[in-house]
Amino acid sequence: MLLFSFMATDTPKTRPSLRRFLPGGGATPRSRVRLMAEVGLGAAGIIWGGNFVLVKFAMGHMPALYYLGLRFLVAAVLLAPFSIGRLRRLNRKGWYVGIGVGALLFAGFVLQTYGLRMTSPGVSGFLTGLYVIMVPLILGLSSGRWPSPLVGVGVVVVVGGLALLSLYGHIGFGWGEALTLIATLFWALHILGVDYGSTRISAIAFVQLQLTTCAVLSLICSFIIERPILFPGWAPTGAVLWTGAMGGVVAYMLMVLGQRYTPPTLAGLLMSLEAVFALIVSIIVGYDSLTLRTLIGFALVFAGTTVARVGSEREPEMAAEPAPPVP
Repeated sequence: MLLFSFMATDTPKTRPSLRRFLPGGGATPRSRVRLMAEVGLGAAGIIWGGNFVLVKFAMGHMPALYYLGLRFLVAAVLLAPFSIGRLRRLNRKGWYVGIGVGALLFAGFVLQTYGLRMTSPGVSGFLTGLYVIMVPLILGLSSGRWPSPLVGVGVVVVVGGLALLSLYGHIGFGWGEALTLIATLFWALHILGVDYGSTRISAIAFVQLQLTTCAVLSLICSFIIERPILFPGWAPTGAVLWTGAMGGVVAYMLMVLGQRYTPPTLAGLLMSLEAVFALIVSIIVGYDSLTLRTLIGFALVFAGTTVARVGSEREPEMAAEPAPPVP
């Protein structure tokens, strides 16, 4: 229901009409709209985290880039019937923005994948989570829009929680860590790119361009570098279909629509719940164990996100700013 309510406001010009889907009709305050957006962003992170086990299973049966290409191809095909008309109405600048943000997404995935080959999953997860610091840093340096002190405290607390959840044993810094850190920079730029495009482009067209760009680039690179077997088996194909539908169409639609009403720093924090729920699912299926350290890490991530949300509400100038559609 949340996604359908958001999709009804797909065109940036109709942003205020989201209120009619909420209790109280047109009298509903804007804070209720933003709350729905934040819930959607958190849900996107939960979906990605919940898909972790399926992603791990699928990539055990096919190369990483081939999996990414198939996953995003499935998502692009599922969304295509709803996006064709919107893409026809999109001008050249809208196409450039959508394809460019899709290229950022692809770069993040590729660098993270190759970085993971040379570092541990825990270190990779922690370094990837550092986009919660990079987003406000890039935003502040480029536009002067620095987060409030409470938001800054929330970011630091979340990073501490991610460190407890991810980092064990010896920590070094080599090519794997460097590639992962560069990937994190692209994740941060992707969040800021979505922040820019979400208020200027039809959400469905925007997501379609991102998914298609990522699918095409992944498959081209896969056939050049990996030379995969075309059919990996029915079970891995099922994992591809599920992660493509949920982790592709649903999660990225929630991300784009949610960022229309949420500051990018807070959006990054909400989507960092992916790491928490990935670990929760991993514990449920037996890959990891529940420890006191894990519980403290969970508590810090949730506490930091809550503090940042309160700080964001107290600083309305940090909210996602409405922008006119692309002319």
